[in-house]
Amino acid sequence: MKYLRFYLLTALFFGGLPTAFAQFTLVGQVQVQGTQQPLPFVNIGIRGKNTGTVADADGSFQLRVPIERQLDTLTFSAVGYQEQAWPLVQLRSRHPLIIRLVEKPTLLREVVIRAKQPKTRRIGTTTHNPFLWGQVQRKDSHDMVEFAKLIPLAGKPTELLQAHIFLRYPTEDSLTFRLNFYRADQDLPTTRLVEQALVVRTAVKNGWLTIELAPYALALQTDFYLGFEFLPGKSASVPSFSYGGQFGGSAVSRTSSLGTWKREPGASLSAYVTVRQ
Repeated sequence: MKYLRFYLLTALFFGGLPTAFAQFTLVGQVQVQGTQQPLPFVNIGIRGKNTGTVADADGSFQLRVPIERQLDTLTFSAVGYQEQAWPLVQLRSRHPLIIRLVEKPTLLREVVIRAKQPKTRRIGTTTHNPFLWGQVQRKDSHDMVEFAKLIPLAGKPTELLQAHIFLRYPTEDSLTFRLNFYRADQDLPTTRLVEQALVVRTAVKNGWLTIELAPYALALQTDFYLGFEFLPGKSASVPSFSYGGQFGGSAVSRTSSLGTWKREPGASLSAYVTVRQ
């Protein structure tokens, strides 16, 4: 039997990545303003142009920029920090290139009072098709891949307990993911809803991966997109693994930091959340 390969949007895996020969490279580090501490895993990119990268665990980054983008603006975005945008022509002349981000004020968690005992539920796609999967293949080990799953809450006060995603045949024993929570606007993710850094280095195997959310005390009541962002390390070899999928619905993903979200119908990401409502 011929297997049906679910390339969770082939165009997103193999398209949209810069291939121009004329380019320049930015090398620098992102730090926390006032402390000079390295800020890890910052998203760095030209918004909407699919040119970007992710800073390493020590805040260092290297970004190859096509020459036709030299007049664009580069944005630095991190959960819990104020975003910064710089014209590329200014950044090219800065040696050393150090970007310092300012921490956002911490907001107190909203207290929700319920009239009845909450129930535990699962929201999302809880099944997978064994003949359907999305192969993650990267051209550059510092590019990122992010898939987002719509979680409809219908205005109900909700505590997030766990996030689940189906992985197929990872080639390494552990991988690093960041979970992002986005507002849902016109069926695509937009701004962040949660200003907490949920970066998890976790053991992986073939099957469902469960990430505990209860320790973060997350409470939402509006529909949102849960983003699973794979964070590659410095290793020359890029881990190979796949995401499970299921027929029906649609998939949302992007292939570079601050890049364009794209939606493709026909198959959905096998991912869901366990919540208390």
